[in-house]
Amino acid sequence: MTTTCILTCEHAGNDIPQKYESLYKGKEEVLYSHKAMDFGALRLAKHLAQELGLPLFYTTTSRLLVEGNRSLDNEELFSEYTRQLSEKEKQEILEQYYFPHRNEVEEKVRAQVEAGEKVLHLAVHTFTPVKEGEVREAEIGILFDPDRSWEKEVAARLKAELSNQNPGRKVLDNSPYPGVDDGLPTYLRTKFNNDQYAGFELEINQKLFLHGEPEVWQQVLHEMAAALKVILNKK
Repeated sequence: MTTTCILTCEHAGNDIPQKYESLYKGKEEVLYSHKAMDFGALRLAKHLAQELGLPLFYTTTSRLLVEGNRSLDNEELFSEYTRQLSEKEKQEILEQYYFPHRNEVEEKVRAQVEAGEKVLHLAVHTFTPVKEGEVREAEIGILFDPDRSWEKEVAARLKAELSNQNPGRKVLDNSPYPGVDDGLPTYLRTKFNNDQYAGFELEINQKLFLHGEPEVWQQVLHEMAAALKVILNKK
């Protein structure tokens, strides 16, 4: 059975449709913060897609409108700016800005599985270096479900290869978040079994993108692409 790999990026931008701009009136600065998007995530995802020849699915709608990496029953699905909207308005947002991305990814995975392939899914994210006064240790986090054997195996190989690329890079398992927290890969695990699907969130510390010299970020791009080429057996 062959393996296919797909990339996604759920927090690729900070777009707010004009219809909803008034919700952020006087608070526009929040749309340029880490609360609105993952800085650098789309650049990394596009780099990996180009270098590895992989399909990439992403949404640039801000998670402050609707959180594309949360399930329908998660209280974080709508932000403090959209939580007070009517159920009708929320449903319209879901139909236009939530379901298209998630359905496209799920349908892609299902099509590959039905074609007899295993799917390795890498969801590309970045995280703020400090949250609520706590300095995050990881430079690169690999989020996965340790109870799924294929995910555990791939995560170990990826971590080892990243260390080969840069022994000084701080690569941590399930940091800064547990891999079983609610997210698109977590949802897809409920639809596909261990032999069909392995889902990961790649979390990169935003300090490498925002606070370092340009060559620091370029090095991260190189390390991630080089490590994944080995993992995916791409020349």
